[in-house]
Amino acid sequence: MENLPFINNIGTMFEPTGYAKANRHIISEWIQHGVRVRYTPIHHEVVRVPLGNEQESLLNSLVYTPLPERHLSFFHYPAAYFTRRDSSYCIGMTMFECSRIPITWSKRCNMMDEIWVPSEFNRVTFIKSGVLPHKIRVMPYGVDTSMFTPGKAPLSIPGQRSYSFLSVCSFDGRKGIDTLVSAFLEEFTASEDVCLIIKTRASSEDEIAVQQKYIEQIASSIGVQDIAHVILLSSVQSWTEEELAALYNSANCYVLPTRGEGWSLTVMEAMATGLPVITTNWSAHLDFLNETNGYMISVQGFVHASSNNPRLLWAIPNKNHLKQLIRYVYTHPNEAAMKAQAGRQTITQRYSWKHSAANMLHRLLEISR
Repeated sequence: MENLPFINNIGTMFEPTGYAKANRHIISEWIQHGVRVRYTPIHHEVVRVPLGNEQESLLNSLVYTPLPERHLSFFHYPAAYFTRRDSSYCIGMTMFECSRIPITWSKRCNMMDEIWVPSEFNRVTFIKSGVLPHKIRVMPYGVDTSMFTPGKAPLSIPGQRSYSFLSVCSFDGRKGIDTLVSAFLEEFTASEDVCLIIKTRASSEDEIAVQQKYIEQIASSIGVQDIAHVILLSSVQSWTEEELAALYNSANCYVLPTRGEGWSLTVMEAMATGLPVITTNWSAHLDFLNETNGYMISVQGFVHASSNNPRLLWAIPNKNHLKQLIRYVYTHPNEAAMKAQAGRQTITQRYSWKHSAANMLHRLLEISR
C-alpha cells in the first residue's frame, strides 16, 4: 500500500447525517488498510453522534495530522461547498435527490478532477445537469452489517403494538411524512393492533411539539381523532448506532414514501436488519432495491422540489398504492419475510462498508499509479 496518496478528507464526521455517517465509515475502513488521512472539518460540528471512546479518539486525532505537500483532496459533502484550495488532485463525493442538480452544483462539480456519486441515478442526473461524464464514477455506499443485523435485543417503546411499521427520517417534505401519516391513518384504525413509529430529529423541545402538532393536523384533516397508534420518537440528542439497531429490531416492516433519495442509508439499514421494506419506486435506492427484495410504491407523477428552480423535480408517491402495500405486508407476513430475507442477502453480499471502501480504495490506487 506504499503507493497510496495521503488523503485530505474535507467534510463532516460526527454529525447525525448521512454524509457524516458515510464519511466516518469510509475513512475508518481506509485507515485499516493503511491509508494516511487528515480530516479537515468543513464547519464546526455542534450536534454530534455518540461514538465509542476509541473510535472518537481516533477520528478526532485526524484533525491534527500534518498535511504533506503531496496529497489528494477528498471532499465528501454537498457539492455547493466544493472548491479548489490547492494544486492537489480533487475528488468530490456528493449526491442529490432530484431529477437534476442546481447549476451552481454543476459548476463546482466540474471544478473537481473527479466526481463520485453513490448511485446510477445520480450519474444520470448529474450528466443531464452538465457535469462532464468522464469525471463521474459510481461509488456505492454501504452499511455496517455487523451492527444492523437481525436478532438484537429490541428497544422498549411505550405504546408499541404487536405489529409495528417504522420510518427513520428527517422531518421534512422530501421524506413524505404527510403521505405516510395520512396513508397509515386512513388504512388502520386505532382499534387494530398495529402502530406506526416515526423516528426523527429536532433542534429543540419546541420543534418536537411542532412535529407532534403537524401529525395531529394531518389526522384532523382526514377526520381521525384517535392517533394513539402513531408514535413519534423525536429527540434533540443524537442516538447511538446501537440504539438505532435496537429500534430496527423492534419493528416488523420499514416504510418510507420518499419523494427522492441520493442513496437512502436507512432503507439499507432496515434491509440489513431483515425487515421488509416499502418505499417509492424512484431515485437512488433502485440500485439495490426492486420488486424481488422489496415493495415499491408506484409514482403518480412529479412535482417541483423548489419554487425557485423549476428544473428540479421530485416524485409523487401514490398514496392509495401505499395504503394497499402496508395492508398487504401486514396480512402476508410469510411473503414479506421472504422478501426481507432476499433484501438482507442483497445488502450483506454486496453493500457492506468493507465493499464500499474497497471499491473506492481500488480507484485511489489507480490514481496514485
